[in-house]
Amino acid sequence: MSRSAALRQHLTDLKGWIEHWQTDRLCNLVPTESSLILAKSHADSALTLLDRMEAEKKEAA
Repeated sequence: MSRSAALRQHLTDLKGWIEHWQTDRLCNLVPTESSLILAKSHADSALTLLDRMEAEKKEAA
């Protein structure tokens, strides 16, 4: 999987969690700890990929 595809997947998964929480909110439910951990993991992974891509771009310049 390319880095851009991996980044897109992490962001799509994160968007899915946010949409899930919005639906839960309509029923006065709060996010579970595990869903928050998973969403944070997707955000962290996406940021790590961006950092790597930026570092490679600087090295190539």
